[in-house]
Amino acid sequence: MKQTSKSLVTTLGFLVVAGAIAGAAFWVQKDVTKEETKKEKAAKVFDGLDRTKVREIRVTKEGKLLAAATRPDDKASWKLVDPIQADADATQIDAMVTAIADLRQKSDIGEGDLKQYGFHPPRIAATLKLDDGKEQSLEIGETNPFDNTIYVRKGGEKTVRVADGWAKSPFEKTLLDLRDKRVVHLDDGTEIRRIEVSGTKPPYTLAKDGTAWKVLAPQPGPGDSGTADRIGSALRNLRATGIAAESADAKALKQYGLAPPKVEVRLSVAPAGGKESFRRVILLGQPAPTAGSVAVKTYAKRDDSPAVFEVDGQILKDLAKDLFDLQDKSLVHVDRETVRKIVFEQPSAPKIVVARKKDQAPDAGFADETFTVVEPKEAPAKKWKVSSALYSITGLRAASFGGKLEKNEPKLGLSRTVTLLGDGDKVLARVRIGAETKDGKRRYVAVDGEPRYAEVEKVSVDDLPKTLDDVLEPPPAPSGADGGTKLQASNPGK
Repeated sequence: MKQTSKSLVTTLGFLVVAGAIAGAAFWVQKDVTKEETKKEKAAKVFDGLDRTKVREIRVTKEGKLLAAATRPDDKASWKLVDPIQADADATQIDAMVTAIADLRQKSDIGEGDLKQYGFHPPRIAATLKLDDGKEQSLEIGETNPFDNTIYVRKGGEKTVRVADGWAKSPFEKTLLDLRDKRVVHLDDGTEIRRIEVSGTKPPYTLAKDGTAWKVLAPQPGPGDSGTADRIGSALRNLRATGIAAESADAKALKQYGLAPPKVEVRLSVAPAGGKESFRRVILLGQPAPTAGSVAVKTYAKRDDSPAVFEVDGQILKDLAKDLFDLQDKSLVHVDRETVRKIVFEQPSAPKIVVARKKDQAPDAGFADETFTVVEPKEAPAKKWKVSSALYSITGLRAASFGGKLEKNEPKLGLSRTVTLLGDGDKVLARVRIGAETKDGKRRYVAVDGEPRYAEVEKVSVDDLPKTLDDVLEPPPAPSGADGGTKLQASNPGK
């Protein structure tokens, strides 16, 4: 046989053997996978339980009812029905249902002494009712102190199983844990559009205008969106720390400081994707402390719930805002990208005009902006200096608002001016900068179109360009014949 034929036969033989080995490995792996799947199914205590079909859960501890909750379908909210009727905390209820559906045993020890393993009665028992009326039950007994595992049983079975100890944590709850503790009770996606707060000094009203907020009272004007959003978040996130009473008559409400309330909040809320808004009223109260005590509790009540909630007193501080807190503190309402020129003017100095240009990068990357001095002479400008000045002006915020500008202008010393120009040299904003305040920490500022003056922190305006040298890019240093910098001889006479 020729050498070529021998090599071909050898190669074919090798391929046949390799294929056989690969095929055997495939079937072995397939068998292993089947075995692992079989073991996995065997380890799942409630195999095939579909949590979306659960309509009711009932939990007992030491034979006594903790809570029962129901829902008509898997899209509806959970409701506590026993021993109280209230909205349930869906996260907590779902965690218990999931714990049962996903429970896995580590091993089983067969039948045993029920009392020895903590099943007489069970430490915890949870029963699920499905949409077809069938029930599945889990019983949790003692904890093994050596490895922190727990003994569990399926309802109706005698076999005692061993599971990881953490599997019982969703059931170690109080009735308060299982109820919905949201005081204002707003669903995700709802939008607060109006906030009316009375009982504070001053009382105030905020309303949403598109994405921004405005103050309607005590003094109409643009609102501070950050402050308004924080007030809304404080109300939305308000949680009960306890239940003072499931219901209260007029006398009881007075005892809780809710009749009359210390603070009353009225909200207009729009549901997710809805145009029609609904109203919600929250009363907040603080009764006088009992004799010999300095502790003051804070209570809350929602208009559509009979329950009186105990809440953290921080909410009263979150709602207490003065007029300045509520007002928009932005002084220059200009989009930086619309600015084409910046004009700096100061007494006894030439007017400085800097042009801004923004060109798209050739590689379609980020557009780069350039600044050029066009008055009193044309020259390149310091990019970092002018860019920083533009950010300072467009981001200028009041540290305090003063009175009417026309009555106070002579004493404000408004001598420096920064003007922002847009296309066609249209004036976008003009800011006049004045003298220091009496404490030396701030400066007076006036903005065209604003009838009152403001105080701003000195650091926000004192570094703005004042002279031509502040904005001119210095010329490059002269270089020598060898490419280095020309240096003056230390001893030119020699």
